[in-house]
Amino acid sequence: MGTDRYAYQSKLRRVSPMPKLLLTAVSLLLCLCCDSIAVGLATLVGMGLLTRMLGGLSLRVYLHFLKIPLAFLLIGSITVLFHSYPQGAAVLAAVPVGSRLWGFDAAALQQASTLFCKAMGAVACMYFLTLNTPVTDVTMALEKLHVPRLLVELMELIYRFIFVLAETAANIRIAQESRLGYQGLRRSISSLGTLISMVFLRAWRKADRVYTALESRGYANHLTTLSSGYRSGRWLYPATAGVALGQLLVFCLERSVVG
Repeated sequence: MGTDRYAYQSKLRRVSPMPKLLLTAVSLLLCLCCDSIAVGLATLVGMGLLTRMLGGLSLRVYLHFLKIPLAFLLIGSITVLFHSYPQGAAVLAAVPVGSRLWGFDAAALQQASTLFCKAMGAVACMYFLTLNTPVTDVTMALEKLHVPRLLVELMELIYRFIFVLAETAANIRIAQESRLGYQGLRRSISSLGTLISMVFLRAWRKADRVYTALESRGYANHLTTLSSGYRSGRWLYPATAGVALGQLLVFCLERSVVG
């Protein structure tokens, strides 16, 4: 998995996950609560710089990861942007359809822009965590924060089965392609349906075997994971305060300019 590979290669890999979780949570909370275009953009840029400078991730790879949610966010923002208006309404751009106008006004543009910038800032916050902290470190940090153990173990098992499903689907697809299973639309749809059903069945059997293996090794409703040695990472606490102060400063400046 791409994010996991870069997380293990990050310069922050051996830093304790607790300050990284705190930095992510504080910046994410402020980005969402400020409800501001400027704060969203500042969070996007700031967290991207931290991921690049502290984690050592290349700009090309970071921009590649940003392209993944970009399409979904653009589609979601467009659906919020366009509305139906009566004839004669004050709109910025519209197309007449029957007796109504379909387009957007200043309020809709503001709402869509705010939603998009907030979402991109939130994505940058989560990328800082996922691109610098392996999932096993995150789950151990959640245990220390007294998150219910059942929830943490479900997260670990679900994460594990992402790889199982991906590997199973890839092997089945290779076998289908070697038998010309995707030649033509009709055959492709049939092969895809077979692939989906086989992935479900094999994943179910794999899960049953994994649970049997856990019980044979003394599983007692708790998965024990040994933590590796971490550096304290206390220097990230001032960084967290700096990021939060920067977000609040941008918010106040925007309000003073708009007001």
